Amino acid sequence: MKNILVAVNSFKETADAVQVSELFNKYLDKSIFNVIQKPISDGGDGFLEVCRFHFNLEIIEYTVSSPNNDSYIDCKVGLDNKNKTLYIESAEVIGLKKVPDYERNPLKLNSKGLGELIDLISKDIEELKFDVEKVIIGIGGTATMDMGLGLCSYFGLKLFDVSGNELEVLPENFSKAADIEFDKPDFPFAIELVLDVNNPLLGKDGGILFGPQKGAAKADLQIIESGWRNISNLLKNNYLINSSKPQYGAGGGLQTGFSLLSECKIIPAKDFIINNLRISENINDIDMVITGEGAFDKQSFMGKGAGIIIDLFDEKNIPVALCCGRIDYSISEQLSMNIFPMELITYVDDPVTNFEEAIKIACSEISGMTDILTKFS
Repeated sequence: MKNILVAVNSFKETADAVQVSELFNKYLDKSIFNVIQKPISDGGDGFLEVCRFHFNLEIIEYTVSSPNNDSYIDCKVGLDNKNKTLYIESAEVIGLKKVPDYERNPLKLNSKGLGELIDLISKDIEELKFDVEKVIIGIGGTATMDMGLGLCSYFGLKLFDVSGNELEVLPENFSKAADIEFDKPDFPFAIELVLDVNNPLLGKDGGILFGPQKGAAKADLQIIESGWRNISNLLKNNYLINSSKPQYGAGGGLQTGFSLLSECKIIPAKDFIINNLRISENINDIDMVITGEGAFDKQSFMGKGAGIIIDLFDEKNIPVALCCGRIDYSISEQLSMNIFPMELITYVDDPVTNFEEAIKIACSEISGMTDILTKFS
C-alpha cells in the first residue's frame, strides 16, 4: 500500500477543496493507495470549509450588505470554541461567487459588507454570545478592488475631493480623493490575515494583475491603479498606515483596509498551510501527492495553494500529480520531472459541468502510475 496525500485547493466557482478531496478519495484505487485527505486553502475560495474540516468549527450565520447592490446576503463564519478563534472567508462576503457575471465591475463594488460583519461579530462578543480572542480572515477570491476602504467606511472612513465634497468610497473615485478622514476603532480581538497571494499592491505584478478575472477592462485597470497610488499616498501623508510596512495586492488590496482598522498580523498562505493545516506532518511517510486548483498559471507561484504544495514536496523528491481544470503550457514546461500535470479539460468536454467524471478519469490514470512510484521509492 502506498500513502497518497490529497492536498487540493478549491476549484474556483466549481467545487471547494473539501468536495474535491472527497471525490479523489472516492475514486482512487484503495487496493493501491492509503488515501490521506488534507484539503488546503491559501485564503481564497473555500477557506471556511477547509478550516471547518481541520478544526471542527461551529458554523454561525450572519446577514450583511451585498457588494454589488442594496440587497443583503447570508454569510457564514466558523467558531473554534476551544481555541477562542473565529474564521472568516472574505469570499463568503464579497467574493466573485456572490456577484453575478453581469454585475462584476470592480470600479463600482466595495467591501462594506465585510466591515458590517466584523461589527456584528464584535457586538456578539461584547454581549457574551461567544468568547473570541482572535479572528483569522482568509483574503482572496474577492470581486472587489477597493483596498478595503469600503469595510473601513462602515466604521466612519470618508474621502473628499479637492473642493471638500465627500466622495462615495468606490475605486472609480479614488483618483479624485484629495483628503481622507478616519479614526481607528477598537476591537475585542486580534486580527490575522491569510493572504492567497504574496504580490505587492502596486508596481510590476501588483494587485491589478487579478483585475481581469474580477471583470475589469484594460481601461478600468489604469483607473484602479492610479486610484490606488493616490490613496496610498494620502494614507501615508496622514500617518494612517505605517509607510515602512509593505502593502499587498491580495483580495483587491484588502490588507490595506485591515491595517487601518488594526495592527493585523500577516500570515502568508505557505505558513498557514504548513503550520496551521500541518500539511507536512509525517512527510517522510508520503509516497505521492495530489494537488490542484481550477487554473494553474504564473499566478499559482505567487503564494497560491497548488504552487506551495509543489514547492514543498518537490523539494523532498516526492512525486506530485497536478490536477487542474487548465494548466498554462508555458508554466507546465518549467515544472520539474517530479511533477505530473493532468489537465481535466483533456478528459471531458466541460470539466465544470462534468467535474466528477473528470476526477474519476484522473484517479484512474493516477492508479496506473505504479511504475513512477517504484522509481521514487
